[in-house]
Amino acid sequence: MEAAGEPPESAHSPTMVGTEIRRLREEYGIAAEPLARVLGFSRKQLSALENGRVGPDIDLVSGICEYLGVGTKRRAAIMDAATDGWTRGWWTADAEQMGARQALYADLESGTDTISEYVFALFPGLLQTPAFADARLRCEPARHGDHFDPAAAVAARATRQQLLLAPDGPRYDVVLDEAAVRRCAAEPHIVAEQLRHLVAICSEHPNVTVRVLPIGAPLKGHSAPRSAYSIYRYRDPQRSVAVAVDTLTEDRVHTEPAQIDPDQHLHARLKAAALDPAPSLHTLAKAAQNLTPMQGVAA
Repeated sequence: MEAAGEPPESAHSPTMVGTEIRRLREEYGIAAEPLARVLGFSRKQLSALENGRVGPDIDLVSGICEYLGVGTKRRAAIMDAATDGWTRGWWTADAEQMGARQALYADLESGTDTISEYVFALFPGLLQTPAFADARLRCEPARHGDHFDPAAAVAARATRQQLLLAPDGPRYDVVLDEAAVRRCAAEPHIVAEQLRHLVAICSEHPNVTVRVLPIGAPLKGHSAPRSAYSIYRYRDPQRSVAVAVDTLTEDRVHTEPAQIDPDQHLHARLKAAALDPAPSLHTLAKAAQNLTPMQGVAA
């Protein structure tokens, strides 16, 4: 007999598949250790699946569904998501080299219909130039593991950007705090190039929108955001949603309505307070011009 609850809110992302498997296990009231043991897998393998650290192990997912007696409709949805999550997991082989945190974001971006972000300190990773990404990735080596390779990380960011700008890429809507525009997070000429890159992408790709949030813009209810975040809406029938909250040391992924609703409401308020796209691009272009030395004038 199938456990109570709706069909899975899984999507193409391995993180979302793992969330659904953990939710399924909890519905049936079985702990991870005995479930892994009875299926002939290690506890570590089940943990990696539930945490989305690897592409879904199809045999393990199938075994869990069969052992728990998951209903036909729900099982089909879970297996479809797991299969798609595995085929899309291009980032898994190089996760250590590109950085675990970036691999998580590549995972979450997979299978999305829309991505909405608020960025307050740096330019969004999905829109960074190779020079800006390289400058940022090299400036804090202590934040990365022993196998981290800046070149691999820059290449991974380029791949993520290519997928975003592909004909079937998701809609991307970012609210960019003016502080990120005004504060140089790299050498001025690199930042100027990055600003021009943002303008070019938004001008050439209608699925990408950047809105600049002025520092002095009044926010409804004085709802000052406490951190950067990304909201992912997926293409699955359930229209699943996940939110990744960016902190200094980790990224927290939320999938439950009580966790994601506040961020969705906050994002609506930030968009309302931000400049429209056209004046936002003008602001970015002007900032790039101000950082570019005039011809014939020494820098």
